[in-house]
Amino acid sequence: MSSPKSSRPRPLSEVPFLTLGRSTAASSLDGNFSLSLRSPALLSHDAAVRKEGHSRGARVAFSPASPAFSHHQAPRLLDNPGLRASCDSEQSGPDRRFDDAILSPFSVGTAPGEVAAEGREEGKLGTVSVINIIVGKTIGVGVYSVQSAIFAGVGSVGMSLLLWVLGSVISFCGLAVYLDLGTAMPKSGGERVYLERMIQRPRMLATCMFMSYVVLLGFSAPNAIVLGEYLLSGLDIEPGRWYVRGIAVLVVSAACYLHAYHPKFGLRTINVLGVSKMLVLFIVIISGIVGASAGVGSNQGSAQRYRRGDANVPVTVPDSTAARNFQNIWSGSSTQPYDYATALLKVIYCFRGFSTANQVLSDVRDPTRTLKIAAPIALTIVSLAYLVVSIVFFLVIDKDDFQSGGVILASVFFRNVFGPGFAAHILPFCIIVSAAGNIAATSFAQARVNEELAKDGLLPWSDFWIRGVKSSMWSRAKDKEAEGSDSETHGSTSGPPRGGLLLHWLVSVLVIIVPPPGRIYNFLVDIGGYPVSVISVAISVGLLWLYRSNASWVSPCPAPTFAIVIFAVSNLMLLILPWLPPTSGRSEDGRLPYYAYPTTALAVLGSGALYWCWWRLKPGRDAVRHQGQAWEASRNEDSIDGATIGLLDERRGREE
Repeated sequence: MSSPKSSRPRPLSEVPFLTLGRSTAASSLDGNFSLSLRSPALLSHDAAVRKEGHSRGARVAFSPASPAFSHHQAPRLLDNPGLRASCDSEQSGPDRRFDDAILSPFSVGTAPGEVAAEGREEGKLGTVSVINIIVGKTIGVGVYSVQSAIFAGVGSVGMSLLLWVLGSVISFCGLAVYLDLGTAMPKSGGERVYLERMIQRPRMLATCMFMSYVVLLGFSAPNAIVLGEYLLSGLDIEPGRWYVRGIAVLVVSAACYLHAYHPKFGLRTINVLGVSKMLVLFIVIISGIVGASAGVGSNQGSAQRYRRGDANVPVTVPDSTAARNFQNIWSGSSTQPYDYATALLKVIYCFRGFSTANQVLSDVRDPTRTLKIAAPIALTIVSLAYLVVSIVFFLVIDKDDFQSGGVILASVFFRNVFGPGFAAHILPFCIIVSAAGNIAATSFAQARVNEELAKDGLLPWSDFWIRGVKSSMWSRAKDKEAEGSDSETHGSTSGPPRGGLLLHWLVSVLVIIVPPPGRIYNFLVDIGGYPVSVISVAISVGLLWLYRSNASWVSPCPAPTFAIVIFAVSNLMLLILPWLPPTSGRSEDGRLPYYAYPTTALAVLGSGALYWCWWRLKPGRDAVRHQGQAWEASRNEDSIDGATIGLLDERRGREE
């Protein structure tokens, strides 16, 4: 039986160190609602083990019942990347030490029960919350805004619906892959953690390329643009270029400000808008069914028509929109592979939020059990909702209107069901609610991803994104004003990630205002979806490699091999088919070459490779490590004792 805990801090020499893999949200001394991109904890060597001559590479297996964990009280500062580097063997080179300090460690097949579970559970996300997060992040305005482009591309009702079914199947196969990886490594970070585990050479290359995708393509621009178009449509205003983009900038700015200075209200907004999205879906589905039952689009004359040139041969023509659209559902199907690849990319784009929970697993209560329950339920809800919405759209919108409806197809839907009066101007605001909810959820998650990348020294001017924004007079005043109620919600001593929010705002605003005139929504969706397929191929092939090359890889929820293969092959096809030119040789809008979006997407990933080359060669890389130490120390002075700070200062002095 262990002795009662003493109020006196234990000497550092008696405390077994944890490497940086422990999530900041799992510390016994910190119940923060803060996110970490670091992967599972590995028990490192304490002083006694080092004296026995264990090498740096040796790892000690552990379980919750082990003596090391029965009395472990780790100061939160010890999670800092710099400490691990300073504790490493002096025989390793400075570059290697620095890379190890920021590279998320991994535990091959560590069962989730073996990860330290010292963190307090209050404030963490349960099953219902995780379902809400996945549904809220996945269901935006895509299901309403890409329908027209998909139908225009594939040419038939049947193929449009089949693509939604196919996208759902691919997403469930992808979910099996993410469940496998997420339950084996139940820590925040998602794809970054998995790529670092799978692609270890060249060191940090995969991380930098993933960072370029996350930072440059993790914007809120598409939903903000759609929100602007629906707002102007509801107000019966011609959607000019700068009207739409001006509204989009204001909405993104409002969301970032809310999360930066009123985080408690921001979280409540996400929850309210998440529920509202489901109500909007319910309204759309019920309206479509009622409209179809009432015979929307019925012909006023006879249902009989005559073939052209033969007035004596009557032909029965369906007298409602639903009957006409579903009479020959495969008629007009495209024969161009490019059209199907582009359309399926849009479908996959709408499903890409299914892995959202993997990015915040450190803040999930009992992550393995919760993820196994919540993720399949959430994806089932999303899949059924998408398919039913597509069907009800075809029940009340003629093919010609469907093809020309564009981004504001839902406005055409409401006009056909309720007429051109009051309802047609009010109900489009329901779509605005969905767009606003997705913007709020995206900015909330993306800001934390940006901040964690800055903490690891991967972003340019990392010190500014971490500390510069937080130290401004305005930020300190707002923090003091919000102190109390917000801190209870977050449990965080560090405050909201204002630097990450600022970076997210800058990228989103640039993407909104820089592109030339024209409809840019579909292009933004395409360049956002293409890198997702690149990452999906890398992760699925990497998981197969883990199972084939490492017998010790164990997951509480192993993915079936066929699901991994389907996920890999389908995404590989989505990478290849866009390079096959269509007959027109142009993109959907006819203004850009067909290869514009895959080229742009690969250029974004390539910029990450170029940044990696510069980052490897830039002088003073080790200074980032010391900045991270100093920032963590200033943020956690109330969590550690003076002896610990003194030891860290002494080690830092020896390194310098």
